[in-house]
Amino acid sequence: MSTSDSTTTRRREQQRSADTKQTILKTALREFAEHGFQSASMRTIAERSGLTHQLISYHFQSKETLWQAVAAHVYETLQRAREGLIGQARTGSPLEQLRQEFNAYFHFTIVHPHLHRFMLQRREESPDGERQEWMAQHFLRPHFELVKPLIKAAQKSGDLPKGEPVLLYYAMVSLANTLSVMGPDIEATAGMGASDPKTIKAYMKVMDELLFKGGKA
Repeated sequence: MSTSDSTTTRRREQQRSADTKQTILKTALREFAEHGFQSASMRTIAERSGLTHQLISYHFQSKETLWQAVAAHVYETLQRAREGLIGQARTGSPLEQLRQEFNAYFHFTIVHPHLHRFMLQRREESPDGERQEWMAQHFLRPHFELVKPLIKAAQKSGDLPKGEPVLLYYAMVSLANTLSVMGPDIEATAGMGASDPKTIKAYMKVMDELLFKGGKA
């Protein structure tokens, strides 16, 4: 076999391995989101993905390792979506920059409804909270520290109410999650589909009036 053929074969194998990992991660995300860490099964993930249990274990040696990989996958996907909507650099006042962050996350939750379910299920922790601490160290604290200066600046200018920035931050996160979490209730109550572009636009208009000065921050 020539060097060129060997290189091509190696690249195909690497791509096949990468594709397999993506299939496992997407399937595991749904399994963890629907059943939580304790009830999720590596064998079930294998069955749902159409792969063997041995292959799952080859790529991810334990359920804990797979869970961490899924968490990283979720946040990497969120980061790509964020950059696609607002780019690397934020512009405008602190309040407008917060609006950009909110809008990016809000739209991400609509496209990826399993995100919130996974985030809720991950609180099904071991008694020592080790999994929660791992998530906080790798993702939760870094993202809060990214927006904390914006919240404090908007509070200082009077654009946001005073109070603990972390509490205001999670209040905003909760509001961004509303359609993905309460969508079935909203539809049952008023016939408005959570994924309907009209509903999404109307909800963001409400958020603009509630949080972002009518979108004119």
